[in-house]
Amino acid sequence: MHLVIRSLALILIVGMFGNANGARPNVLFIISDDQGFSDFGFTGNEAIRTPVLDRLASESAVFENFVVAAACSPSRAAFFTGREHLVTGVWGVPMRDNLRPDETLLPAWFKAAGYATLYVGKRDMGRPPYTTPWERGWDNGYFVSGYQHRDPRLPNRGKVITPKGWTCDIMTDLIIDFWKQNPDRPWMVTAAYVIPHLPFVTDKSFAQPFIDAGLSYELAQCYGSIAQMDAAIGRLLATLRENGQEKETIVVFVSDNGMSTKATARDGSRVTWSDTDWKVRNMHGLRGGKAWAWENGIRVPCLVRWPGKIQPGQRHQLGGAEDILPTLLDLAGIDAAAVKHHPFTGVSLRSVLLDPNARLDRPELFHIAISGKGAAKQLSGEARRFEDHHLVLRGPRFKYHALPGSQNALFDLKLDPKESKDRQAEHPEVTRQMAKQIRARWDAVLATGRAFKIREDAPKK
Repeated sequence: MHLVIRSLALILIVGMFGNANGARPNVLFIISDDQGFSDFGFTGNEAIRTPVLDRLASESAVFENFVVAAACSPSRAAFFTGREHLVTGVWGVPMRDNLRPDETLLPAWFKAAGYATLYVGKRDMGRPPYTTPWERGWDNGYFVSGYQHRDPRLPNRGKVITPKGWTCDIMTDLIIDFWKQNPDRPWMVTAAYVIPHLPFVTDKSFAQPFIDAGLSYELAQCYGSIAQMDAAIGRLLATLRENGQEKETIVVFVSDNGMSTKATARDGSRVTWSDTDWKVRNMHGLRGGKAWAWENGIRVPCLVRWPGKIQPGQRHQLGGAEDILPTLLDLAGIDAAAVKHHPFTGVSLRSVLLDPNARLDRPELFHIAISGKGAAKQLSGEARRFEDHHLVLRGPRFKYHALPGSQNALFDLKLDPKESKDRQAEHPEVTRQMAKQIRARWDAVLATGRAFKIREDAPKK
């Protein structure tokens, strides 16, 4: 009887996640750059136009209680390693090339499982010529160096290609060409768009509707660039449908951090948003912005679509950047032990993807400010004191801030997502427990010897 039950269970698992011949789902991992929680129609912003992402959200499991790092490089370190970014050697944007050489990145598992792999987009987590995409697991890759939104220079295996046109469209074309070249293999593609990172530059056809709607030049350029990326993503998703691959492809979309507090003026300079524009863009009124550990710097939505396998709808459980890798391996049926790696600190979200009401037991998420008072990059030397930093411990409901100078605060995000009222007096036990945990997490990070240490060498070629 037990054998029969186990056999039936195996049949159910195979039917859900692959077949007995080893067929596995494709993976399209899309990352936007500096797109904040309020920068989407599906999160309630009526001023912006994101019809493709809104439709994708309606077809996906939507995590709106999802947390990344406060800036791009630390988030990507977590995306690609499944680990807390501090222990990978990446704690800020200047340290984007400081990824420890013994870290194993996401494509290594997919490549070992027989996938064709491609990286296209933002140059991050790589120190040419040692840690380019094709040297860290991707079969091939095209770096977008800097924030070139038009006519980019794209390094590729010792060469540099210089196509003309909008970068987001060129990236999309390269991915579609890759799919044409790999019609019979499962594939894993990372599409790292450089939108809506400053400078906000977009085709007039995308910006003009926002001008016509009465928005400022700055907002029109920002929202126009997002609309242009939305259209490019639409081409990717349409190609999957045309190729008959939509139902066999897991699509993940996430931003790498919250929105910037700066805008691009007509003369190309960076300016602070006007109060009027900031209220429109940050319509949820979240505190802070990119590089800060307040909610507007680290909270972004995450979408996961797999037609027929994952039930669309809201997921209220807490998710984080380091969960992406273990979740994708779990969904694809790839054994994490198949590739040597440091222990994941992220968890698989598969249980809540399959059952929206499933309970998810996971540690709170630990983050550090990238800019401002208490940011790690403002300190020098090997000595690091807990009291000098702005650290946060983010749970499903409560968020604890350890602020410089031994100050602290506790916020109940369920009642107060804007982090406007300190609730320590109302929840003394929660405060005590989170204060103890955040100190323990800090000590554990330092004990690894991997955090806040400048990488002095690189892997030998």
